[in-house]
Amino acid sequence: MSFRQVTSCDFVTRLPVCPSNGLPLYQEFSEQELEQLKTFVETEDYQVIRKLPPWQRAYKLAEVLQHTRTKSAFLILLQAFWFENEQLLKNRDLFKEFVVEAEGEFGRVDKEKPFVAAITGYALALADETELADEWLARAASLTDAMDAKNENVDYLRAYLSRVSECQENMASQECHPDAVFRP
Repeated sequence: MSFRQVTSCDFVTRLPVCPSNGLPLYQEFSEQELEQLKTFVETEDYQVIRKLPPWQRAYKLAEVLQHTRTKSAFLILLQAFWFENEQLLKNRDLFKEFVVEAEGEFGRVDKEKPFVAAITGYALALADETELADEWLARAASLTDAMDAKNENVDYLRAYLSRVSECQENMASQECHPDAVFRP
């Protein structure tokens, strides 16, 4: 239900983390960024961040490096939603950042807009943010309705949005879990 790819090679999608200092290697860092991170990992602020799960820690480092409000920042938090969803939903501040990053991504993309709106609406429904979830899901539905009927994604998106709508009655059900396989 979270749009995460289903694979038997899940280990390949895991974020590498430096064993000595817990630094998540979510991108190739420039020499300047490495110097900045080298200093930062010695601070008390980093010790607080280090307690976070890896993808959430990566986002906090992206904040330090001023890499937020970008496609990569959205993708970091999307990975947090995919692989650390329970922890992300409990971390209300970072979950709010997920929604802000999703809004940015929604503005950057074209063909992917209905998917960004749908997954954000679904995440908000999981977080029990009903009104905001309904707004995002309405966006997704409107964009889906506006798609060319020949578009291969129309039927999939309509079925997905229908399932999310059903799930809103009981988000705790097994078929509504983020790891539940969705097939239209």
